[in-house]
Amino acid sequence: MPTTSFGQVIPVTGLNLGFVGTVSRLGERVITARQFVQQTVSGTYNLNFGDPAVQVPTSTGGVWTSVLDYVTASTANIANVANNFAGFAVREVQQGIVYPVTATPGTSTVGYYYSGQIAEVAERANGTILLSVSASPKQGDQVYTRVVINAAVTAGLIGDWETEPVASDLFTLNGITAAAAAATSLTGITFTGVYVGQVVSGAGIPAGASGQAATYVVSGTGTAGAYTTIVLSQGLPTAITATSVLTFSNLVALPRTVLRTGYVDANSVVEIAIKERNAA
Repeated sequence: MPTTSFGQVIPVTGLNLGFVGTVSRLGERVITARQFVQQTVSGTYNLNFGDPAVQVPTSTGGVWTSVLDYVTASTANIANVANNFAGFAVREVQQGIVYPVTATPGTSTVGYYYSGQIAEVAERANGTILLSVSASPKQGDQVYTRVVINAAVTAGLIGDWETEPVASDLFTLNGITAAAAAATSLTGITFTGVYVGQVVSGAGIPAGASGQAATYVVSGTGTAGAYTTIVLSQGLPTAITATSVLTFSNLVALPRTVLRTGYVDANSVVEIAIKERNAA
């Protein structure tokens, strides 16, 4: 007697976390609505759902923009990415402004806020974002955003989300010539791997704590990646010695922001936790 089949078993190989910019119902949530205003003079940098957002101070209390737009508008803004980091852009159901002529099967279309719209940003919450670079993510890992492109990390884009910086993205140098307080130029070695825009930290370097701007590389003498002299964005508050160790980074650590779990789904979506409000 023939067997009647009523369906097919579909194996579950991995659970997707959903669309980026979705706020979890778990934990406390602080979501703030402000206008999104593009900072670049030209360009089409929208605030995509799930993008890391910064609060740009204004006389009326501030506006939102994306890290990509903020850094592209001025390299000087790199110094304040961490201080002004606000959270991630929250996904909404809204009417489409434009529609693609063609769509790629299996690819999700990410919604966005366009300049002038009121946008919502999760300032304290758990939620989903698109993780661009991560070798072996783990619960509690620090989350970063990129401010300088690294040719060795092809997936890394300005204003993305990343964890676990590779050696060429976060490295140390020593052996510089001693420099006096208030100095902005450093010399004495070949600054291998150093590029304009990288964030600098170390003993005697203003680190951006307590609302102060971080220090970054403004310019260099010689060939990029092998400068003989570099100029910092602000003077040294105290003298540094030839034994000082300096750290250079293409990434900015986002305050109070970690991976909520180490699970990354097939679409490279992961859940983060923003523990406290930062730019509010």
